[in-house]
Amino acid sequence: MARFNASLAYSVALAFVWGVAYPLTRMAEAYASPVVISLARVALASLFLYPLAKRLVVNLKMLVASALNMGLFLTLLNLSILHTPNPGLAALMVYTQPLFVVVLERLMLKRRLGAMRVVGVLLGFVGVALASVRAVSLGLGVLAGLMAGLLWGLGTVMYSMWFSGLDPIVANASSSVLSIPIVALTLPIDPVVSLTLRGVALILLVVLDAQVLGFMLWFKAMSSERPSTVSSILLATPILALYFSALMLKSQLTPLELAGTAVTVMGVLMVIRSS
Repeated sequence: MARFNASLAYSVALAFVWGVAYPLTRMAEAYASPVVISLARVALASLFLYPLAKRLVVNLKMLVASALNMGLFLTLLNLSILHTPNPGLAALMVYTQPLFVVVLERLMLKRRLGAMRVVGVLLGFVGVALASVRAVSLGLGVLAGLMAGLLWGLGTVMYSMWFSGLDPIVANASSSVLSIPIVALTLPIDPVVSLTLRGVALILLVVLDAQVLGFMLWFKAMSSERPSTVSSILLATPILALYFSALMLKSQLTPLELAGTAVTVMGVLMVIRSS
């Protein structure tokens, strides 16, 4: 019970940390492209984390997990934030991830899916669909967010299979370092950056909030709970992102967004209860 409470606390704290990261990233994208922000996240986090970790895990499995959970994921995530009217909508697309995790956990880890969990997954998809009605016509933002959710879901299950006992600082440092060349390959696509004082400050805030603290909490939670439980609790993130976006960016919340997030919460609570 103590172990579950600890992982629950990590996951709840992470939902707030990553909820703030969405509007912060949107603000930073006024000064740098999504690719530049992604590269800054993994490069600066590597400089910060390596002295703490004092060692790295470098092998093919870690490279695959890093690409799915960080390198490719971050690039698609920031593209989604850039191409949606409200960063909270990008969060809703990305957080189809827990729904993918439930299915992939069953297929790859052979864990049973009960009726309540299946209903929770379906409710989660319905909630995401309701909340994203306004964003569907945008195309690129929705597609990038959904792809980010799928890749992150696959990476979550694979990380659980291979590295669940790894120290979170070592895992974060290793993943950040290995993600640098992956993200750097996409830099020529959109290398725009404006190094103003405000721009640099916002990028640093994104790095510290989303990458250093955020992934530290994620790796810590993943070390003590099954992937679907951690991922399902994190469905609170898009809800918080919508509200933080409304507060920080003065964006308006629509009735469908509110209804969709409520349905999604019901779905994730059913998934957690079925764990």
